[in-house]
Amino acid sequence: KPGLPSLVEALKAGGVAYGVGGADQPSVLRAVVDLLKLPENIDREFLYQILLARESLGSTGVGDGVAIPHVRNPVVLHVSQPTVTLCFLANPIDFQAIDGKPVNTLFTLISPTVKTHLHLLSRLGFVLRNSTFKAALKRQAPCDELMAKLAAAEAAIHG
Repeated sequence: KPGLPSLVEALKAGGVAYGVGGADQPSVLRAVVDLLKLPENIDREFLYQILLARESLGSTGVGDGVAIPHVRNPVVLHVSQPTVTLCFLANPIDFQAIDGKPVNTLFTLISPTVKTHLHLLSRLGFVLRNSTFKAALKRQAPCDELMAKLAAAEAAIHG
């Protein structure tokens, strides 16, 4: 779709973090919010509260050790560029995921528009079913390898 960002672009903008600390959901989300690449004017405390509230509405744990914490209404953050930040946790934690497995891999989406948000969310859902990309995530592969596997998985979306 023209004008909509690729996951690879969004992940390049948001970055990959390894060994992110935290002993439970709130402390992990706090650590994630602290490391997000955000414009100076974004209120991180507000974002943290939103993510926390979002989890109380229902877990963003999608199963198989992966969660996608995201805000219900992405427009509250005035960012010009969408970012996806991938965090590998130092300690797997209980995210009340649908399969009951602890979570050690978090994708955090920050988008300027609802349309972009839903676009990235649906693409993420698709690439998470790609076994090669999933295997790279499971072993917390180096950033450049993850990017290459993600690019291949995303290319498969169109055919």
